[in-house]
Amino acid sequence: MDVLDQILYVLKMLPGAWLWFVLVFLVSGLIINIIQLSLLPLWFINKTLYRWLNLRIVYLHWCQLTFLAEWWGGVNIKLYGNKEDYDKLGSESGICLANHRSDVDWLIGWIMADRAGILGGTKCFMKGYLKFLPILGISWWSTEYAFVSRNWKHDKTVLERSLQTLEDFPYPFWIAIFAEGTRITDEKLEASIEYAKNSGLPILHHHLLPRPRGFAITAHHLKDKLPVVYDMEMGFPPGSEPTMRKLLLGEGFEVHLLIRRIPVSAIPTGSIEETSDWCRQLYQEKDKALGHFLEHKEFPAPRVIYPRKLHNIFVVLAWHLLLLFPLVSYIISVLLSGNIKMLFIAFGVVILGYLMVKVLLHVSDSKKGSSFGLKSTSNNVIKKKA
Repeated sequence: MDVLDQILYVLKMLPGAWLWFVLVFLVSGLIINIIQLSLLPLWFINKTLYRWLNLRIVYLHWCQLTFLAEWWGGVNIKLYGNKEDYDKLGSESGICLANHRSDVDWLIGWIMADRAGILGGTKCFMKGYLKFLPILGISWWSTEYAFVSRNWKHDKTVLERSLQTLEDFPYPFWIAIFAEGTRITDEKLEASIEYAKNSGLPILHHHLLPRPRGFAITAHHLKDKLPVVYDMEMGFPPGSEPTMRKLLLGEGFEVHLLIRRIPVSAIPTGSIEETSDWCRQLYQEKDKALGHFLEHKEFPAPRVIYPRKLHNIFVVLAWHLLLLFPLVSYIISVLLSGNIKMLFIAFGVVILGYLMVKVLLHVSDSKKGSSFGLKSTSNNVIKKKA
C-alpha cells in the first residue's frame, strides 16, 4: 500500500492531473449510461437479470468516486463499533440512517458500501432535480433511486411506489436516509433548537430535529425485506474540511465513523407514528455520541479495522488504460486538423465536463446548500413534525 500511495502522490503533482481524472470519469460515464439505457427493455423481460447487470455495470463507474476519496484524496476513516457488526456489512439488506454534517457524507457512505462489496446496491432518497445531473442522474435513475420534491403529499406516493418496487429486489441493498433532511449549519441548528424549546421537544445540540417520515415509511413497508438499520454517525475533527474540491485536488481529510447494527425486530413498526417516535429517540442517542466525540475527539466505542479494498484501483486503472490511447489520439488529431466541427465537439465535451464538476461541487458545498429547515422558508418547514 505504501508504494501505491507514493505513486499516487507523484501523479497528483502533475499539472492538470485532476482534469484527466474528470475526463475519464465523464467518458466512462457516458459509456455506462449508453449500456444502461440499452438494457431498459430487459426490465420487462427479466427484471432479475436487469438488476444483476446494473449492479455490476454501475459499479464500474461509481467506484471511481470511492477511488477518488480513498486513494487519490487519501481520506482517513477511523471506524468505531463492534467487529461483529462490521463482519455482516454487505451480507444483508438494511437502512443506513446517517447524520448530515458535511459536503461529502454520501461519499463516506459509498466508501463503506464499496468496502462491504455492496456499492452497486446502494439506494437513496434524493432531491428531484438531481436526476437531471449529467451522467450520474441516469445511473441513479437506472438503479432505482427515489427522487423527492419535499412536498410530502407528492413524496409519500413516490416513496410508497419505489418501496413497493424494491420488495422483490433479489440482492442485498442499502437505503441511505439522512433524516435531518439537509446539511447542518449554525443557522439551521439555531432554528432547530428554537423550535424544540417552543414545542417542548428534547433539544439536539449537534443535529437538526429529524424528519422521520421517510425512515418510518421505509421501515414500515420493508420490515420483512430490510432486517437491520445501520446507525451511522460521522464526526470531523476541528480543522478538517471535507469537500469534493479537496478530494479532486488530492487533499485528504479525517473522518470518524461510528456504526451500530440495530435489528428491525427491535424497532416498533406497527405504525408510522411508533416508528417515527423511535427515530426521534435514536437521534437523542446520536446527539450524545457526537457530543462525546466533539469533546474527546473519539466516539465512545471500540476502534474497528475494516480496511479499504483494491477493487476500485483495478477498475480505475482499466478505464485509464482503455481510454488513454483514443482520448489522447482524438485530442491530438483535433489540435492538428483545424477542423471546425471536431473542435466544436471537443469544446462541447470540455464544457460538459466543466459543468459536471461545477454541479458536483455546488450540490456538495454546504455553503451553497439548501435553505430547507430555516425559519424563513415555508414559515418554518422545520416545524413539520412528521
